[in-house]
Amino acid sequence: MRSLACIAAVVCVILLGGCRQPTAGPLVEQRDARTGFVVRVPSDWTRSTTDDGLHTRYVPPGVTAPETSSEFIAVYVADTPGPLDEAGARRLVFSSLPIHGVSGFVQDPRTTATVRWDKFEVTGSSGEVEWASVGVVVSGSARAYLLICAKPFQLWREGQKQCDETVKTFQPGRLN
Repeated sequence: MRSLACIAAVVCVILLGGCRQPTAGPLVEQRDARTGFVVRVPSDWTRSTTDDGLHTRYVPPGVTAPETSSEFIAVYVADTPGPLDEAGARRLVFSSLPIHGVSGFVQDPRTTATVRWDKFEVTGSSGEVEWASVGVVVSGSARAYLLICAKPFQLWREGQKQCDETVKTFQPGRLN
């Protein structure tokens, strides 16, 4: 009986050792000087930005290829007439990310007569790793911002709270 308990303990240690915990320091505010957006990201994550400054991605420590990471916070900026309707917001999301499934687009209460906010939940993949995410599209008369926070499926249960907080506190830059 004692050996069975030892075997069970060893199996638990092995299984728990293989489970990666979400990587996240406390959320800190990041301001983008070029486009003006403000986003809260884990303090230990690193930032990469495209040369044109219109796509910024934050990833956990140790990620060497930010564009293929399955755990990320990304902000895309698009100069486009708006505010976008729901179909336009969907097109922006689908053209920016490798999306597999959608569980909903909902107009956010922060919407005004001149600025539309659409929250969404989608799944996608980076390479062979599938991820779940939440995000928001914010669009005004001349510019739209897409924010998405994604976690690999195995980290989603623990990571969704962080992603929800990131989306809730996101502030776009100039929209006109």
